[in-house]
Amino acid sequence: MEPTRNRIRIAQLSARIIVEEGVREYAVAKRKAAQRLGLDWGQNLPDDDSVTAALQEYHRIFRFQHQSGFIRRLRQTALEAMEFLQNFSPRLAGAVLEGTAGELQPITLHLFPDSPEEVIWYLVTGNVRYREEPDSTVELDGKRITVPTLVIDWNGTQVEALLYPPKALRHQPKHGPRRASIRALRRLLDEEGGG
Repeated sequence: MEPTRNRIRIAQLSARIIVEEGVREYAVAKRKAAQRLGLDWGQNLPDDDSVTAALQEYHRIFRFQHQSGFIRRLRQTALEAMEFLQNFSPRLAGAVLEGTAGELQPITLHLFPDSPEEVIWYLVTGNVRYREEPDSTVELDGKRITVPTLVIDWNGTQVEALLYPPKALRHQPKHGPRRASIRALRRLLDEEGGG
């Protein structure tokens, strides 16, 4: 009973850390939460689905008045950026897609260019500001790989773009984030009455 209760406590504090401190990696938030609670973070940590559920609950409790409108606006902004980047088969992933984004989290897009330079050149010629970030580590076909990462300033909103190899487009991550195409995002916005 105690390990279950501790997992719930860690998930709840992880959600708070993610929203209030802008921590984006669930694993980092879980370790911080366990340490703050004085618990062993080497075992009995909650799974990512539990943290996502805790994030949803956090938003229902503390941001209920404006969370749905906030997420809708971020999804509309994501759609605009994806339409601009449509040559790279963009997919929305992460907290904006899941509906758990807070003020400190960027829109996360997965792009699938033949080369990272293609995306950079496209942004430069489109007069879109961006900066290069350290490579992100992701899972692809059961292996950990690094992918180039850009942060794009899309009309004042941060868009984190992970530049996957083209073959990764065919592989929906089994344990990673869900992804939504332009068409799927339009459908989601239509269902919400916001598109």
